[in-house]
Amino acid sequence: MSAPMNMLSRLTLLAGLAVSACGGEVPQLVQVIRPTDSDMSCMDLLRETGENDLAIARLVDRDDQVHRRNIHYTVVDGVMFPPAMLTLDLRDQPEKEMHVLRARNARLIELADKKGC
Repeated sequence: MSAPMNMLSRLTLLAGLAVSACGGEVPQLVQVIRPTDSDMSCMDLLRETGENDLAIARLVDRDDQVHRRNIHYTVVDGVMFPPAMLTLDLRDQPEKEMHVLRARNARLIELADKKGC
């Protein structure tokens, strides 16, 4: 009887690992300070700052979606099917990416000030 129980516990462990791997995206962080920063022109600095602002706006929307989905999983699915709680997105990917992009923009603005842009 220990062989079927051993197999059942292995399957349960594998299923738990598979489900828990779904809990959010890995943040894709940009470098705040790059070796080529000093070579950027005023237009390059302005362009990258604008691109970062657009990315931040998209991430704000994504963060809101993740928050709403987590609430749904907690309130609805968590009560009816507790293993659904394993799919909560707790990595805070959008917030981490927004923080790095804001730091990058601060660096770009500092460079623009130094260049007199």
